[in-house]
Amino acid sequence: MDSAVQLPVCRQCGVDDYLIFEFFTPASDGVPGTVSYTCSACDSFAGHEVPSNWTPPGWHREP
Repeated sequence: MDSAVQLPVCRQCGVDDYLIFEFFTPASDGVPGTVSYTCSACDSFAGHEVPSNWTPPGWHREP
């Protein structure tokens, strides 16, 4: 797996418990999905590509 393609985890806190997902674009037609998020514990922000089968918890796709 490419190092840019990873599950969202706060790099400062080391967990995903406090993430607030700001934007998510699902993978489509060979283009990787992307996500951006803020950690509510430390206020850090990150964004990167995510695995094609990953979606944010509670995220619902429109049919």
